[in-house]
Amino acid sequence: MYKVDVKGKRLIELAPKRLSELGMKERFDVQEWLEKSPGILGEDLLIIGKEHALPSGIRLDLLAIDKRANLVVVELKRDESGPSVEWQAIKYASYCSNFTATDIFDLYAAYLGTDADDAQIRIEQFIEEEPERLNEGQRIILVAREFHSDVVSAVLWLRDFEVEIKCVRLRSYVDDEGSLFITPDVIIPLPEARDYVERREVKQKEARRPVRTIFSLERRSLALPELEQKWRETLARPGNLTPRFVAFVDLLLSEGRKFSREEVKDWLFGRGIGEDLGQAGRYLSNLSQFLTKKSNPHLRQVIEFASGGEQGETKGDYRVLDV
Repeated sequence: MYKVDVKGKRLIELAPKRLSELGMKERFDVQEWLEKSPGILGEDLLIIGKEHALPSGIRLDLLAIDKRANLVVVELKRDESGPSVEWQAIKYASYCSNFTATDIFDLYAAYLGTDADDAQIRIEQFIEEEPERLNEGQRIILVAREFHSDVVSAVLWLRDFEVEIKCVRLRSYVDDEGSLFITPDVIIPLPEARDYVERREVKQKEARRPVRTIFSLERRSLALPELEQKWRETLARPGNLTPRFVAFVDLLLSEGRKFSREEVKDWLFGRGIGEDLGQAGRYLSNLSQFLTKKSNPHLRQVIEFASGGEQGETKGDYRVLDV
């Protein structure tokens, strides 16, 4: 690594230094840097926990959420990774996979020193997926100055088997004035080959397993008592989607006609659902996805909508059917 002397028109080579040589600590220095500047890991992350204690008594370094609503376990080493850091992180991710949305909101609230409602709002504003997808997947980010060859081999093998794991190398340098510089490099997957690697991994996954989808347009023909019970269960679901769905149904019941997508979006926004029309539209997309979930044929027995017949197609012309 070089520092540029612009006036002198020369490059000044910086000396590589291990953080241990500089007296830097893993927990009290490196962890603090990553907590305050998670962007150094190459993506936008929301840190929701630090030194979270597991039932076994061990503590995971940092816990985060990515834009896709995955939980992200960040395991760091000050210098060398050692030969088994990936196994340590897998144990943490396995434990975190059991967190409910309520667990996550409570954990983040404790980290912030606020209440669970505030924590929930912050998380839902950060993620780009519907809130119901929170913690559907877990990821691992390993951080070290150098990675043991056993770890690199294990990480590449794990990625082949659908474990989302990334290695970020942090190297430290000092100049002749004693200033410390840190350079991050994502080494797995390599940024230059990321698209290729991810496409290859997707093809490998598809080849190993049958195609599964949660999308369906199938309708049920339930008897009225069973249909009513199913709807009661749906309307009693915890989470932010339920009040949005109730507002949506209120509109459909207000008049015996079809409602266009724009009409529904305006209605939701008018009811305070969404900070602007764009966000109200995204919430409507979430409601449309909810209507087309394979597990919700009882909703489609009551609500009709226009669709291209494929997952991802824009829905519209919503109306309540006579049942």
